[in-house]
Order: sequence, then C-alpha cells, then structure tokens
Amino acid sequence: MTNGTPATAEYCPRDILGDETLLGLVSSRVDTALGPVAVRHRAQRRMPVAVVFLHGAAGSWSTWSPLLATARAQAVELPDVIALDLPGWGDSPLPHDDDALTLDAIAEVIRGICEGLGYTRWHVVGHSMGGFIALHLAALWPQRVLSATLVSGTVLAVSTTVAHPVRRFGVIPWFAMLLGIMRLLARLDSAGRALVLAADRAGLMRPAMWPLFRHGLRVRRSVLHALAVEVRPRSFVLATSLAEGYELRRAREVRCPVTLSRGRRDSFVPSAELRALRRMIPQARVVEIADCGHFSHIEHPARALELITGAIAAAR
Repeated sequence: MTNGTPATAEYCPRDILGDETLLGLVSSRVDTALGPVAVRHRAQRRMPVAVVFLHGAAGSWSTWSPLLATARAQAVELPDVIALDLPGWGDSPLPHDDDALTLDAIAEVIRGICEGLGYTRWHVVGHSMGGFIALHLAALWPQRVLSATLVSGTVLAVSTTVAHPVRRFGVIPWFAMLLGIMRLLARLDSAGRALVLAADRAGLMRPAMWPLFRHGLRVRRSVLHALAVEVRPRSFVLATSLAEGYELRRAREVRCPVTLSRGRRDSFVPSAELRALRRMIPQARVVEIADCGHFSHIEHPARALELITGAIAAAR
C-alpha cells in the first residue's frame, strides 16, 4: 500500500464552487430514461477522450470543484471534463419510478451522456458511491473505459452493511449509523430534509460531519454547506440500495488500470476493503492518503489530482 500526502500539506485549501464557468465549463440538461440529468462539461470537444467525474451520495458535481480548481491553478492538463449530477442529486431529480433507479440504468445514462457529447472513451473517477459506479462502468465496457480511479470508493463493506446493518455494524459503524438515520429521515419525506437544512442554519452540521473528515474544525464552511444541501434522505437510501445484492465477482471483469485510494482516517472505507479489492483486481494500485478522511479531493485536492493524472498516464 502506497503512502500519500504528508501531514504537512495544506488541509482543505479551497472552497466549493457552484459556478461551473469559473472552471471553464458549461452546464447542460440532458433528457434520459431516468429523467433530466444536469451535466457540466467543456463547451467545445477537443478530443474523443473525456475524464468523467462521479460524485458520492450526499454530493453533487461541485464536490469536485476544489480538485478541478487545483488543476487549473497548477496548469495540469486533463482530458475534457464531464461532471454529472447523478439522478437524485444536485440539479438532477430522482426518477418518478424508484424501481427504475438500478445500477445498470445509471450506467446506461452515463454512457449515453458521454457518447452524446462526442466522447467514445473515458477515464472514470468516482468518489464513495461514485467509485462503486465507476468500477461497474469499467466492468461493463472495457473497450470504452481506459482507467478507473476510486477516491474512497465504497464497494465491499457498504454492500454487506446495507444488507445486514445490525449484524455487520462493526465493519463500518459510522456508515451503519448514518444509514439508520437516513432511513428514519426518509420516512419523514420532505420534513426529514427540512430538519437537515435547519441543522445547517443552526451551525450543527460541523459536529455531525466530523466522522467524514480528518480535521472537522478545519473544514471550510462552504464545504459543510454544500454537503448539507445535498443530504437528501430518500436519495441516500435509494443510492445505498444499489449496492445491496451486487455481484461482486463483476470486479474481476475489470481490465483497465485501476487506482484504489482511501484516507488514512477514512471512517467509511476500511483498509481491508482495498486489500480485498486488490485481490479481485490484480492490476489495481492501492494508495492510502495521510492526514485525510473520506474526502481526499476536498481535504487534499492536489494529492487526489496526482492519483488521477497517474491513472491516466498508466493507461497510455
């Protein structure tokens, strides 16, 4: 396992940006089988290859903005960027039919959006739930996915905890508790989300989100607010259900270069998870980022950017 950012690196150095134009991107709305999906991308395609960013649950495309801003500041050249709001998050509503929200359906939506924008091959980058989706894309379309980078991707431990939250509580206890809270709030419907937003206004989100970050007191207010806005209990419960019953053997079908990363203080992705995935994906590179929790692209965006550019270079 490779060690990552030293503890002396600046922690959480950038705000969350909600304006895609500050990152050289435009916003589009794409009609899909799961409803309208909001996409941020380059106005003009430069190449047939894109890097596709997939956010986690309780997130949106904007959670990638510290990393994308770091790339611009450091003049790091990435393939054309596509950053989606997955169904149920950001500016993309949930589909009318909950049963339509399957992993394969989401994968088809992503493929259709990429191809519709003119990109036939992709480097996929996913955080948390997005990492799970990224790995699935790589298994489904090995001829299209050039590399997969999982930034604290939740795969094995989450799938077992969702299926057996009490019996498997000790595997990732913070996630098990969060899942229980979200299931309760989801039953309250709109009132559940209203409670979360009220907690944000009262300044209570910082202690609530401490388990997600290495240094909860040093996380920027814009980060806490962006995550609070995206705490959508019903969307969260539906998203976690994607992992339940997933055939983990599909990971063995991945052929592209894979980077598996976690923060050293990641409360959602145990180190044993990456070791287990490494046994299933022999070509995978495993990286542990020091002084970091579950959000390396926010806590240490420069180091997370290095992981992505390294994965892209390995695919050449």
